[in-house]
Amino acid sequence: MAETVVVTGASGFIATELVKQLLEKGYNVRGTVRDVSNTEKVQHLKALGDALPGQLSLHAADLLKEGSFDEVVQGARYVFHTASPFLRSGFTDPQKELVDPAVNGTRNVLNAAGKSKSVQRVVVTSSFAAIVRPKAGPSNGKVFTEEDWNDESSLDNGPYRLSKTEAEKAAWELSKQHGFELVTINPTFVLGPITSARTDAESIKAAKGFIEGQGDTLLATVCDVRDVARAHVLAVETPAAKGNRYLVSQPNNVPAKSLAEALAAHFPQFQFPQVEESDSKPVLDSSKVQKELGLQLTDPRVSIVDMARTLIQQGIAKPVPAKKQ
Repeated sequence: MAETVVVTGASGFIATELVKQLLEKGYNVRGTVRDVSNTEKVQHLKALGDALPGQLSLHAADLLKEGSFDEVVQGARYVFHTASPFLRSGFTDPQKELVDPAVNGTRNVLNAAGKSKSVQRVVVTSSFAAIVRPKAGPSNGKVFTEEDWNDESSLDNGPYRLSKTEAEKAAWELSKQHGFELVTINPTFVLGPITSARTDAESIKAAKGFIEGQGDTLLATVCDVRDVARAHVLAVETPAAKGNRYLVSQPNNVPAKSLAEALAAHFPQFQFPQVEESDSKPVLDSSKVQKELGLQLTDPRVSIVDMARTLIQQGIAKPVPAKKQ
């Protein structure tokens, strides 16, 4: 009998890929969204449900409404909590727009999991933001690992990093309180193919800018959305994963020039940003997820090419045509 799982924030960039992979494996997936009638945000999920072996149902739930997730998690064995705001700029009240939804949403989802008595393991989509310390650097003096915790961010300085850190801390506290198993996945900046036509994800906005020649709009530490989703699935299928954090990322920073060159090689009909050469230096150690979960990391040049291909297909990115010789 197929396992029943819940994916919160199912229409998001990472969550959509996670739903896809779960359906491909035959799981019964309950996806939560704020508004099930919002065709723009759910149509791609319904299409996946129609095309893949697993069963998909969509449910309305609000991160900030206590008890909103109680019913949807009843009878589920695993919960994947991916829903959390990712805003790099454009916010006016970081407490209200970033920290409260991240922390209170995590509390509401994990309290529901604890009350359900059916949920065995919860996987929370955390972030490298909950690990990195830009000023102090890694505690081992070399590269960041899962042992590091961000203790530098505040509402005035790095509010997004603060939101992810406080949300993950709340998750660990609640797992102890309720007694379910917990795993966190901590990705860096996510690249890779898109499935929906949504344009509001920060990763998509940054990649669109890069592809359209607006300069180096990407972050230097990157991972592939397919790897991040796969890590989530492996986190429930690997018994020994319980109680662990897993960094998912290329270990070195990825020079933007190498990504621009990969795009130019695959799409000679377009011209891409001229960016300066930079060194590739070790930033973090992501060997744990590779060794313990068996995850194989995708080449970032493949990630950006696949992302560009799907963004262009959807009409989201419009690269500059190459000059005729």
